[in-house]
Order: sequence, then C-alpha cells, then structure tokens
Amino acid sequence: MVSSFFQSCLILALSGPPESMREHVVAASKAMKMGDWKTCHSFIINEKMNGKVWDLFPEADKVRTMLVRKIQEESLRTYLFTYSSVYDSISMETLSDMFELDLPTVHSIISKMIINEELMASLDQPTQTVVMHRTEPTAQQNLALQLAEKLGSLVENNERVFDHKQGTYGGYFRDQKDGYRKNEGYMRRGGYRQQQSQTAY
Repeated sequence: MVSSFFQSCLILALSGPPESMREHVVAASKAMKMGDWKTCHSFIINEKMNGKVWDLFPEADKVRTMLVRKIQEESLRTYLFTYSSVYDSISMETLSDMFELDLPTVHSIISKMIINEELMASLDQPTQTVVMHRTEPTAQQNLALQLAEKLGSLVENNERVFDHKQGTYGGYFRDQKDGYRKNEGYMRRGGYRQQQSQTAY
C-alpha cells in the first residue's frame, strides 16, 4: 500500500530540492526509477541524512555500505523494468559497468527476475547478453490497466472529498460548541441576576 503523501509527491508538476527526510526518499525513488543509482545514492546518503538517521545506527559505516549495495541492485532491477521494452538485447557487461556491480551479481539478479517472471527475457551465455522477449499486452490486460487507472482516480477523489468534508464538519462542530458555551454562560449570569431580584422582593 502506497502512502497518500508519497502519491501526492509523485504527481506534483513542479518540485523543489528535497528538505525533509520524506522528500529525500521521494526524490531518491524518482532517481531509482530512471536507473540513476548515483543520484539516488546522493539523496539517501548525505550529511543531512547521516546526521538525522544513519549516524544513529551502531556500525553506521557498515549500514551505509549495505545501503549503497542495495541501491545499486534495486536500481538495476528498476532500470530493466522501465527500459526492457526499449532493448532487443543488452550486454551484462554493460549493465555491470553502469551499476558498478560484478558480473556474477548482475547474472544472479537477472536470472531471478526471469525465473519469477518479472522480466520476459532469456540469457545468452556465450555472448553474455540479455535477450528481451517482446510481448504485446492482450485486450484483457489493457482493460485491466484501464480499470486500475480509473479505480486509482476514484480513490484519490474520494480521499479529497473526505478530507474536505472532515475539515468543514470539524469547523461546524467547533462553532456549535463555542456557541453553546457562550449561551451557557449567559444563562448562568441571567439566572443569577433573576435570583437576586427575587430575594430583594
């Protein structure tokens, strides 16, 4: 489940430099989506993030080293997800140089993606290349994608309406409560004066 904050940041037309930790994570995710692991790394590991997060861990240097490795591996995966339709084939050595990973690691990641049917491709061992299998989506898959997009828009609209109503009704109940308190104070003062006048008679 994706948080509403993350979704709202993704659909922003213009976004400035990240300031908060969450904005750093969103900026890093956008860079990772494009396969730009170095930019992703710069958003996740920097002086600001080190002071707020990573330096608080025991063995902080090992944590940062592990993070860099994970960023490289996941950036490779997202790069293949995003751009596999562009390639007929791509050399594993090229991918190794792009993401600064050794060949066995690249081979292992791609093999797992193929086995899990995340990537429609095959490995050509003699040439050490990844051969992409182009498959056109079926009519049913296209309809499912359209339905998913419409449902996403419906959920987003419902959340906006709910937030608006919550703010409106919240203000209404506050006004009613304040008015009740004012009336209650007035009645108390009026009752006290009436009691004084009766005593005088």
